[in-house]
Amino acid sequence: MEVVIKRELTEDALKSRLGTCQKCGAHEARYTCPRCEFRSCCLQCVNLHKKEFDCNGIRDKTRFKPVSQFTELDLLSDYRLLEEAGRSVEAYNRDVIKRNTRMNKELPTHLHRLRCAAAQRGITLRFLPPNFTRHKFNTTYLDWKSKKIDWKVEWKFTWIDVNTVENRVSENENLHNVFKKTIEANPKYLSLSEAEFKNVHIFLAAEHSPGQNGRFHQISLDKTLSDNLKGTVIVEHPIFHVVLDPQDRYPLIGTPLRVREPRIKCKKEPSPHGDNDESSGKKQKLTFFDVSDGEEQSDS
Repeated sequence: MEVVIKRELTEDALKSRLGTCQKCGAHEARYTCPRCEFRSCCLQCVNLHKKEFDCNGIRDKTRFKPVSQFTELDLLSDYRLLEEAGRSVEAYNRDVIKRNTRMNKELPTHLHRLRCAAAQRGITLRFLPPNFTRHKFNTTYLDWKSKKIDWKVEWKFTWIDVNTVENRVSENENLHNVFKKTIEANPKYLSLSEAEFKNVHIFLAAEHSPGQNGRFHQISLDKTLSDNLKGTVIVEHPIFHVVLDPQDRYPLIGTPLRVREPRIKCKKEPSPHGDNDESSGKKQKLTFFDVSDGEEQSDS
């Protein structure tokens, strides 16, 4: 009976098998990079190879390998990769925030009531998915008993790049008073003279308005918050841009933008089927807000 004794490779045998270091070429290699299989002899050569080849040293689990070179270790690696992917899917399904994106789903009761109350005032209110920061920190609130909306108002002072937030601002409060309280509450950053206060211009971006990208609504300090928001589209809460010298950087809604040089258009060849793009009856692609918030779509 033959007894076969398997001897482990000694350090000298391992060195001779790896060959010389591919970086310095002066010493025998002792390490092999799991990602690019670069042979190195010391930590300094390892770091130099990572920097030179932009290698992170992490093995690529999805790299192609021929069947002729496939080993049991590769099979075990693929099995562990599948297990890791399965755990990631289970963790995603257990995460309420990631699972609920509110696409084609009904709104919670309090948000539905808030949107209906805003619609009665002529305001189109939109909501972002729950994991968006703008939604998480939105404090806009509807008092169901008094039927009044308290808005979260954000002010952007463009000339000093400062943002301030006012929570629970009553919709019936005069915007002049709200703006004056904001200035008085931040004397360190916001100091306006009487002349500057009179020349202040306030704008509200026209969000989710077809054909009005990059335009703004003119806001009046003499009106209430509700009157200023009437006829606008608000995403979560209003954000007012406070400007001292608007120039032509804040075109109003309904006005043309800066005129650009016309481009030479190439004439399209007629379709062999005789169909025109205008009369093809293609359905317009829905945007994010058209398919969110559980809104019902009507075919036009």
